[in-house]
Amino acid sequence: MKKETPQIKVAEIAYKDKVFSIEYFFRQGQKETIVLLHGLGGAKENYYEACKADALTDHTLIFFDNPGTGNSTYFEDLLLNVDDLASISSIFIKQLGISNFILCGTSMGGLTTLLYLKSNEQSNIKAYINIEGNLLPEDCMFSSKVVTYDFETFANQVFPKTVHDMKANGNTGYHIIANNLELNTNVKSYYNYSFQTVEYSATGDLLKQFIALKIPKIFIYGQENNSLSYIPELLKNNLNVKEISNSNHFVFYDNPKELYEVIGNFVNELR
Repeated sequence: MKKETPQIKVAEIAYKDKVFSIEYFFRQGQKETIVLLHGLGGAKENYYEACKADALTDHTLIFFDNPGTGNSTYFEDLLLNVDDLASISSIFIKQLGISNFILCGTSMGGLTTLLYLKSNEQSNIKAYINIEGNLLPEDCMFSSKVVTYDFETFANQVFPKTVHDMKANGNTGYHIIANNLELNTNVKSYYNYSFQTVEYSATGDLLKQFIALKIPKIFIYGQENNSLSYIPELLKNNLNVKEISNSNHFVFYDNPKELYEVIGNFVNELR
């Protein structure tokens, strides 16, 4: 079956007396819409391979850049946090008239989506996909390196070192994300999003919320992170948990074929 080429579109979002231009990919399909939210230092391009996956050929796919990423607006005089990202995501979804959809979040996008689920009517959401989203402090492998520094120290010393270390990692996903940090990320947005990411992850409430969700859900993680402390807790509560082979944190780059096959199997079994 022919795969539709995604279009780049822009949504104008009014929020806190500002108008944000939010750039997003849109790929039309005949089945349910899947909305995918990226993480700290990520971008809408993280999910581009989903448009090529046979398992998702029939689904409408939407993934957008957070403010401070790519061409999405970031105002230096309005410093946003993750609560703001959840609110902007809600406005975006309502403005596009998306209903009965499948919500997906990766890394910090997992936090954003859980905040969205907490403040929005879940009857509009058919299912939820969490790809190594923030649930406990151990998930703050990047944001935890931010919050002990003032912005100038972070921007001039820590951020460049983070990029250097990620490139030295040797992992495909780490290297691509490092390039995205250099070329596609507003450093101040990265800095400011990190604080609530750490704060929310420290409480343990995100894990409880995820387990308690009444909609169909799945947790997906990379094989190299199979030591995540809460995986046994998820399994004990009979959650759908899937491991992506030959992958670290950025599974959408390390093994996109297997990732989207797992997601495709999950969404295509929904009733």
